Amino acid sequence: MKSKILQPLIVAMLLLLPLQLHAQDCDQYHKVGDCSLDLQKGFKEYSQSTSVSIIPLDTIEINAVFYGQKDYIFSFCTHRKLYPVHFVLIDEQTKQVLYDNEDDKYLESLGVGFDVTRSLIIRVDVLARGSSEEEIKENVGCLGMLIQYKNYPKKKVNIKM
Repeated sequence: MKSKILQPLIVAMLLLLPLQLHAQDCDQYHKVGDCSLDLQKGFKEYSQSTSVSIIPLDTIEINAVFYGQKDYIFSFCTHRKLYPVHFVLIDEQTKQVLYDNEDDKYLESLGVGFDVTRSLIIRVDVLARGSSEEEIKENVGCLGMLIQYKNYPKKKVNIKM
């Protein structure tokens, strides 16, 4: 009798367990979060766009290749209590800091162009200035990085003979 009651209960618990584990699903946050407000006409979503789970004051590093002769727009978004987002673009070969948004009061979106292909390290953390000390210890949120691109305009060359 007890096994007839316990067996369905255990099965139900096992079925609900994956829902608990995936409660913080960030896979598409860069498409549905505030980042989507930065979509620009004429630009396409770059395949290196991503979303991850992040806790306040934690640092994430993303390695990405950016092809030459293209303009890119980087947009970062997260939960309102986790702002501002701090990001740094670093040349992978030289380790030189190319850009740090701290210098621009934590700008959330940046447009850049590359003449030649470059590998970058994108270092990102959320400062959670809107959170209390207790919330910082407890909060896990999503961080979205939307990267858009378009090719440089083709130059017309007039050859006169």
